Amino acid sequence: MTTYSDNKLKTKYLDPRVYVPNLRAAFDLDLSEAAYMPNMKLGFVGVTLASGAHAYNRLLGAAAIIRNIRLMDGKQVLSQLNEAQFYKGFLNQKRHNSEAEAYSSNQEKNSIGLSISGETNTVARIAPVAFAAVNPLGSAANETTAATLDLMEYFPLLKKMHDQDAHLPTSVFKNLRVVIEYNTNKTNQIVYDTTNELTSLRPILIVDALTDPVMVNEMNKNLQPIAWSEVEHDQFIIPQAATLDDSDGVNQALTVKLNGFNNKTVNELLIVKELSNASLLVDGSNNIVGFGKWASQSCYDQVVQFRVNGRNILPRQGLTGDNERLATVVDTYGEMAAYPGSNYYQTKNADSIMRNGLALSGQADYIGIYLGKQISDLQVNYNRTHVKDGVAGARATNATLIGHVYAAVEKQLVYLQNDLFQVEYIQSGDM
Repeated sequence: MTTYSDNKLKTKYLDPRVYVPNLRAAFDLDLSEAAYMPNMKLGFVGVTLASGAHAYNRLLGAAAIIRNIRLMDGKQVLSQLNEAQFYKGFLNQKRHNSEAEAYSSNQEKNSIGLSISGETNTVARIAPVAFAAVNPLGSAANETTAATLDLMEYFPLLKKMHDQDAHLPTSVFKNLRVVIEYNTNKTNQIVYDTTNELTSLRPILIVDALTDPVMVNEMNKNLQPIAWSEVEHDQFIIPQAATLDDSDGVNQALTVKLNGFNNKTVNELLIVKELSNASLLVDGSNNIVGFGKWASQSCYDQVVQFRVNGRNILPRQGLTGDNERLATVVDTYGEMAAYPGSNYYQTKNADSIMRNGLALSGQADYIGIYLGKQISDLQVNYNRTHVKDGVAGARATNATLIGHVYAAVEKQLVYLQNDLFQVEYIQSGDM
């Protein structure tokens, strides 16, 4: 493949063809006789504030404004991520702590990645990003508080193409587009002050393109099928306790059937638990508590089992302990930038261990499992215990939760004759 040093590969900075602040942006990749590289980035992502100086959400940073995002050719969806904020929050945690602290947090304006404070001997974010006291958001557009997002995280097809040194030929993909749907409502806890009106920045799409027709034609002679795991979304409801504040020691058992992945081959599967009433995660000063709405809430005494095509995936009851749950996520997805109490329900003396420890306690409790099966029937058996603990504010273990389920589903892109292509699900024989 060509390199940047031979001046054949150029970086293009594209303005959106359609931009409606706070709602939508759409980019056209309209070169002809060219090849686009898969390492696309979205630049100048963020918001301005109506007044004051505040910080982005700790977990998501500027990415909190992107709800849905799609890579398309005309009307054909190539790759997409729906309800993107919850999954992106997980991806921000799915890094080595050093990478999160030194690099990705600065690129995306989140506050993931921690150190030990020499001053207090507690775990803390030493260098806040786009915080009120350091480089704050304000009413004017500012490139130092805007994020740059790697679109290979949102579009697994692009990541697989990058790994295989593949490209997107415009002779095949004649109407390439990137379409973004925003949700910048102030109550969605994009920034710490939930009363401040927000306005999205006008983003740019950063792409590398090869425009030499001879080289492009030579590269197009070797187009190969691309198989990848597309992340698809489904959800279910965990109802609240019968009496929200008075239930104590009552076990809640729930079995849900998920139909969104039927007749598809599912590899990794992730559950993110959203507190339905996000206002419980706002304090008396209208500031976000911990990660706020986008956290994955821990509950007390959880037990989780997955049942696929009539058979339990895990032995005995399933996942029964906090550390077991975290270990299974790491076994399935890789390293996590977890912190003390990240998946514990209300860690005792958390503030003595970590700055803002109580606020962040139990806010990164993800459930993950590898299935590797074609789905005809998928059920999740979920148990938690309601408690009367006398703690003010959110009681996630008693409250209504929304279980966001993200499944890595096997798909493939096949090149056909006459510069045509087909995107299809891969059917596995393993039931």
